Amino acid sequence: MSRSASRPAPESRTGGGTDLPLATLLDLLGRRHGLAIFWSLRATPRSFRSLETTLDAPSAQLSQRARELREAGLIEVDEAGDYRLTAHGRRLQGLLEPLSDWAHEWAGLSTRQRVPRGSATHARDEP
Repeated sequence: MSRSASRPAPESRTGGGTDLPLATLLDLLGRRHGLAIFWSLRATPRSFRSLETTLDAPSAQLSQRARELREAGLIEVDEAGDYRLTAHGRRLQGLLEPLSDWAHEWAGLSTRQRVPRGSATHARDEP
């Protein structure tokens, strides 16, 4: 059984304080090369070979991630045989771009800038 076949299908309810659809999406994009494939398609369609070269990823793993992203409805193969974002993928791109901007700003902060003044270094129940 493949890794993706053993995962539960996305659900539209929450449980245990977890937003399952969001967790499912983050899991999909967080898999090795998942976000890299998605992100590299944001500007223009690309061939499998182009993705393979740019991402320096094993073809079997890249193929598996592309299949998962297609099954999720985020990417598709166009008439020329290139991968591109679907309408849902472009909507997600519009949501991720501000997050990417924030992440770049955050990454540029020093450790001192990341920790608010007066905050405890540990929560009460942390060792």
